[in-house]
Amino acid sequence: MKQWIEVSISNVPDELKDEVIYLASELETEGCWEEENSIKCYFKKENWTEEKEKIFLNYLQEKASKAIVSVNEVAEKNWNEIWEQSIEPIEVGEKFVIKPTWKEYHKPNKIIIEIDPKMSFGTGHHETTRLMLKAIEKYLYKDSKVLDIGTGSGVLAIASAKLGAKMVIGVDNDQWAYENSIENAEINNVKDKFKSILGSIDDVKDKDFDFILANINKNAIINMMESFYDKLKDKGFLIISGFIDVEQGTIEEYLRLQNFEIIDVLKENEWVAIVARK
Repeated sequence: MKQWIEVSISNVPDELKDEVIYLASELETEGCWEEENSIKCYFKKENWTEEKEKIFLNYLQEKASKAIVSVNEVAEKNWNEIWEQSIEPIEVGEKFVIKPTWKEYHKPNKIIIEIDPKMSFGTGHHETTRLMLKAIEKYLYKDSKVLDIGTGSGVLAIASAKLGAKMVIGVDNDQWAYENSIENAEINNVKDKFKSILGSIDDVKDKDFDFILANINKNAIINMMESFYDKLKDKGFLIISGFIDVEQGTIEEYLRLQNFEIIDVLKENEWVAIVARK
């Protein structure tokens, strides 16, 4: 059975919660969520190091001296048990509802996306997922071809397919995310429009996408900027998130250097999504 490292941080001030989650994402967390005044983040055991633990402790000592950190090894099954107890359906934008497969939701005129998240992002409970979905809802048009980088649970790919995209390719370098996205595409009856690739953007050979979606992090976005441009058709859209407002200027600078036109910026708390066009 696969083992995970659970980092539990209690007594976290509200104004620091986004920063803590962002720090965890920079340290390669596979998922975080809030429980009252605490945050729990999960890391693959093989990716967890003493250095990462030291970074967490030093940050909290400086920013929130009353916070308490505990680090424990947990079995894979514990994750699913906790998700089943804590995750509720969430409405995003005007059209979407994201719900775990084990919860009921009954409201008319909504696009319902069922997600069995396992260890992937993509339940709609994080700002970046909501920002990406709002941007997709606003800009994606029918019969478009979409590339979703770092697809995770597949939520953005599934949303695109349900909005009318004719083909969506999801890419992730994590085996579990790869399998989870395929499962979720089948659950949502969009498997015929969805192709999942285990690997990186370099494994995608097509260069005629109408949209590229990337909810990842600043460094990954910057490193892939040239590839984004190369794989979009002329006037194609790039929708990106996974970074906070203090990094917005740097991202925008790289977009302009790559000849992208910035057409929209969406914000929720400290998190940002940018819509750009080739």
